[in-house]
Amino acid sequence: MPAMEPSGVHGTFVAVFLYAEESSESFSRRLPVVGAGPPAVIRAAAAFEGAAAVDVFRLVDASAWPEAAAYLYSGTVPRTLADGDDIVQQISTPDD
Repeated sequence: MPAMEPSGVHGTFVAVFLYAEESSESFSRRLPVVGAGPPAVIRAAAAFEGAAAVDVFRLVDASAWPEAAAYLYSGTVPRTLADGDDIVQQISTPDD
């Protein structure tokens, strides 16, 4: 019997990023699975009026977990991601 692989493709899942308004197009990205469940919040590096910022997406649908999860855009905040984070930060329990 072959060894069981982690959920998703090689320990990854598809994060679908949705926008409530029609001015921005939804997109998806394959991310590593970092915990037992989907992250509650994903922050993605962005620029806002020339300053470093992050777009914040909150989990709205995990019915397809561990293959996929959907996140709704909730806003852009001026800050940078923690050292070591590339362009995306996954947060299992938000502190806000």
